[in-house]
Amino acid sequence: MSSDKVGPSGLTEAESEEIHRNLIQGTQIFGMVAAFAHLLAYIYSPWLK
Repeated sequence: MSSDKVGPSGLTEAESEEIHRNLIQGTQIFGMVAAFAHLLAYIYSPWLK
């Protein structure tokens, strides 16, 4: 049973891939929200003009 665990975290390959997938998805969502917030801030008060 412990032979399917990999690395010091004790996670299986499938568990680590699931965590990685969720981390990437969360980072992408955060990036989209941040880009949208910057767009709204620029529309409200253009800082490069």
